[in-house]
Amino acid sequence: MQAWGEERAVRAVVLRHMLTRGEWQVDAKGVRLRGVRICVPLLLILLATVSGAGGESHPLRVLAEQIGYGLLGGLAAGALAAAVVILASGRHLIDDAWQQIIPLAAAVLAYGIANALGGSGFIAAFVGGALFGLLAGGKAAGMMRFTEQTGAVLDAVTFLVFGAVLLGPALEHLSWQIALYAVLSLTVVRMVPVAISLWGTHAQAPTVAFIGWFGPRGLASIVFAVIVEDAHLPHAGTIVAASYLTVGLSVLVHGLSAAPLVSRYAAWYQAAADKSPPMMESQPAHEHRARGSALLSS
Repeated sequence: MQAWGEERAVRAVVLRHMLTRGEWQVDAKGVRLRGVRICVPLLLILLATVSGAGGESHPLRVLAEQIGYGLLGGLAAGALAAAVVILASGRHLIDDAWQQIIPLAAAVLAYGIANALGGSGFIAAFVGGALFGLLAGGKAAGMMRFTEQTGAVLDAVTFLVFGAVLLGPALEHLSWQIALYAVLSLTVVRMVPVAISLWGTHAQAPTVAFIGWFGPRGLASIVFAVIVEDAHLPHAGTIVAASYLTVGLSVLVHGLSAAPLVSRYAAWYQAAADKSPPMMESQPAHEHRARGSALLSS
């Protein structure tokens, strides 16, 4: 886990350089490539139309309901949470420690509203977080510590349950096709799109390889697998087994390679900087505050 933390620290430095070039997007919930956060709601919408959710409803109606009610829930919860923060901060009605609960409550409220109306809770949480960050401004950043620390703890619990309960049964369905997919998912499927997305940033090959390789399959893949399993689609068992085995392989290979590859990347940069500093990697970047699991070790 310490080695994985070192990899995250080095990767964060590289990502800060990319942020200064506008290749990445910052929102109230962290740093991601443009469009990544919308993958979950899009998957839900696709599964809803494929599985026939909503009975005889037309797929376009399902699509409209998922997006429309998701937007409604997110806008309502985000605006309400931002209003509470602005009013409470201006009149000193809520202690700073208790304000930490507001973003988490807003996310739960957004998800609950959208889900009750038949919309996408993930779209609602995404929109609510974005609107809250936009309206609350600088006040939002100081309120995320509790939410991020809670998320880090739940991350650890999720991986504990994954290893103890889910991975074992998935190994019983191991085949060469699934093993091949797991390897491709961690290499070609991940690294080629990353290389394409970094085109034009003037990133050196070691940087592109570093960012491309260290894209661990984790919570998102587990969530996708659970969603697919709950949708009761044909061949869901194969999809779930492939997802769980890919996550398990990712934990193993990324954990083992973190420390040596971080050291190797650092040595490459130092050697390159002594001769001819790489243009992109040598650009000054703003130091962002620690997030998520980094807070627990501080």
